[in-house]
Amino acid sequence: MNNASAPYLLDGLAELPPARRRQAVAMVVLRVWETPAVLLNEIPPTQALTAIAAIAAGLPGAAGRPWVDDRLRAAACPNVTSELAGRALCALDVIVGRDSASVPLELHVTDGEAAGALLNELRDVLMDGLRLGR
Repeated sequence: MNNASAPYLLDGLAELPPARRRQAVAMVVLRVWETPAVLLNEIPPTQALTAIAAIAAGLPGAAGRPWVDDRLRAAACPNVTSELAGRALCALDVIVGRDSASVPLELHVTDGEAAGALLNELRDVLMDGLRLGR
């Protein structure tokens, strides 16, 4: 994954073999969770959110959600375990400021209400993924 915008990141993930895709998104969420300061210079928030969305899209709870379009479905992480869902959830909490180790980020969005709703839906899907127990 690199510093590109979310659509390009999704296209890049979709081109990877499933095992490499899983490895790429797992590495990003682990780095964000373990070292939140990476969001300030090493891993852009867009990249971290794209990895989190790819993990969430690989969970059964994402089926039928309006934010899972064809591009995200193609980039979805295969074989998401409850451990990976938990790491993605922790990374999401770092990004949105729910974690005590969160870093001060300014995410510029045109529709804050829609963005908040999407982040909450990602959180719900990941929470459901924790309950899978695989």
